[in-house]
Amino acid sequence: MTIKIKKASGKIEDFDPNKLVKSLIRSGADREQAEEVLSKVLPDIKPHTSTKKIFRLAHKYLKRFNRSSVLRYSLKKALMRLGPTGYPFEKYVGELFKQYGYRTDVGAMLDGKCVRHEVDVLAKRGKEIALIECKFRNTAENAPDVKIAMYVHSRFRDLRSAMKSQYPDTSFSGWLVTNTRFTADAIQYAQCAGLKLKSWKHPGKESLEQMIEEKKLYPVTVVSGLTSQQIQKLFGQNIVLMKDLAQMDAIEIRKLLSITEKKAVRLKEEADRLCFC
Repeated sequence: MTIKIKKASGKIEDFDPNKLVKSLIRSGADREQAEEVLSKVLPDIKPHTSTKKIFRLAHKYLKRFNRSSVLRYSLKKALMRLGPTGYPFEKYVGELFKQYGYRTDVGAMLDGKCVRHEVDVLAKRGKEIALIECKFRNTAENAPDVKIAMYVHSRFRDLRSAMKSQYPDTSFSGWLVTNTRFTADAIQYAQCAGLKLKSWKHPGKESLEQMIEEKKLYPVTVVSGLTSQQIQKLFGQNIVLMKDLAQMDAIEIRKLLSITEKKAVRLKEEADRLCFC
């Protein structure tokens, strides 16, 4: 019997057990663990159960196996914590592109052909320049739509027109990045116009979470025990990734965050497990 479940967007779809198993395996659980979690979650999935509740149940059972797997499985929620303003998300996106070989500048002011623009992330790699607009969302329902895609593409064209003479023999690309998803019309427009999109689950194997998981570029917000003040302290010191925390020792972490030695040691251990295991 097929069970209908409710997504965060409000859309109703068939529950796919294989999709849940695959997401658990991606988070670090082995197949046996993932299938055991599924067996424990299934009895609690009733018609129109929300994906949020399914996630919470899976998270609870996964906890019994592996703390670092739990952190990976919390990635989507961690991206939502890169708020309430969009700046932490912009900084995080800048760090992501830096880890992929780009030199990045967050909040760059650039002259277009017609007007001056603030670019969320300017990324350069060899003869390639990427102009990246970041759209942070607190909820999945408020997905960037076609109007935003058209606006971002228009800004990109104005900037590219002015920058061509300054950077000859250079390829330019316009990007729109969000922590949630795009609407179908935004994706359709971007594919037609040549605007690059990156979001949760899009585009396929080059999506935002795949980019993160490939190099273990988890944000510090993946640790649920950190307060918003502590997260701001970390960002203020350009400590954006769990990899940054892993490069510190427990004494440095304790001093920076004003926490107990025990909590600092645990945080350091979590960073090490998540990034190096």
